[in-house]
Amino acid sequence: MDPLDHAPSYSLLCPHGRFQKDEEMYHIIKSSYLISDAADGKSNHRHLVFRRNRKEDGLKYILCRACYDLIVNQTYYVCSYCKFGYHKECVESPSKFHSSDHPKHPLQLVWFPGDRKQCCSCRRSRRQLFYYCSICDFSLDPVCVGKPTSLIIDNPKRHKHTLHYFPRISALVCDVCGLEGHIDYLYVCLLCDFIVHKRCVYFPFVIKVSRHNHRLGFTYKLPYEKSTDCGVCHTKIKENFGEYSCTKEGCIYAVHSRCAMQRNVSDGKELEGEPEEVYEDTKMFEEKGDGIIQHSTHPSHPLRLENKFHDESKHCQACRLPSYDDHGGNVYRCMQCDDFILHESCAYLPRVKQFMLHVHPLILRPSAYSTGFGRCWKCHRRYSCGFEYAC
Repeated sequence: MDPLDHAPSYSLLCPHGRFQKDEEMYHIIKSSYLISDAADGKSNHRHLVFRRNRKEDGLKYILCRACYDLIVNQTYYVCSYCKFGYHKECVESPSKFHSSDHPKHPLQLVWFPGDRKQCCSCRRSRRQLFYYCSICDFSLDPVCVGKPTSLIIDNPKRHKHTLHYFPRISALVCDVCGLEGHIDYLYVCLLCDFIVHKRCVYFPFVIKVSRHNHRLGFTYKLPYEKSTDCGVCHTKIKENFGEYSCTKEGCIYAVHSRCAMQRNVSDGKELEGEPEEVYEDTKMFEEKGDGIIQHSTHPSHPLRLENKFHDESKHCQACRLPSYDDHGGNVYRCMQCDDFILHESCAYLPRVKQFMLHVHPLILRPSAYSTGFGRCWKCHRRYSCGFEYAC
């Protein structure tokens, strides 16, 4: 039942109005979220929260000041004193909680106004309201409290036996990523010596990374006779732990499992059974012979190669540098348009390019000449009207 549907003699308290400062750096929330008007003190009376509707208020985006996530539901809560908005679950968080994620000790609701903790379940650190065990340094945010961790996992593709949750901080090493278990929840096999982090259970088996041209497949043992270095962090890959290696025969390339799952290395999409994209002809032009090409960015007229071209008033349409600058003076010039010029090297830029700082292939395209694109993600220069590589 919704607490607001109780008898009128009860009210809800704002999280900001509930905490009491502790001797430590954090604030303990000791009072209940549901109070009686008869027992309501003057200090708390200012921090009552009321239910509101985003649609009626005409608000598109509201940030919860307890967990710092957007409020997606139509119903939200507003403190009459702080004027802050809150999720329903953040307002109604009890002061103490016994969780199956951490059954050894009860969790105390704590407010971290400065030093933000990281939730041990979702690994996010933006929140300020946590359920916390100071003995084990274990924390859960109110959203994850409402989504208790499964005690068993059945994933035969990862491991043939049922995996059981191991609710204790431990230095046990995960067989999938090779890292110690205290950084994440652990699941263990009771029948054999197999240990895995919660998030490592669902790692994909075939991926594409930004640092290599071929797909990588997950393996527990590298198919090479000699050990090799990780293609991302460049440290040795340990034997008998999970890693990703190149699926193409004769290609020696491998990365650690966790390195492969970094956001700027892979998008984490499972590609097993998916057809591979092949970019055979990535040229942007068609050769017509006698130094004449038809470039796809200027389809109306052909371009002719001119050697030792020098004109300080002309700029390359691709890189926007002067036509003679560090390119030997060789340019492709439109046979009808006087101003359309491409450096010979710029004309040969590939249509598709893999860039190590982005997980998808980038496609070459001309930007709108009037406005250009806003900012290059590599050099951070703004407003170029030349060619761009875009995802």
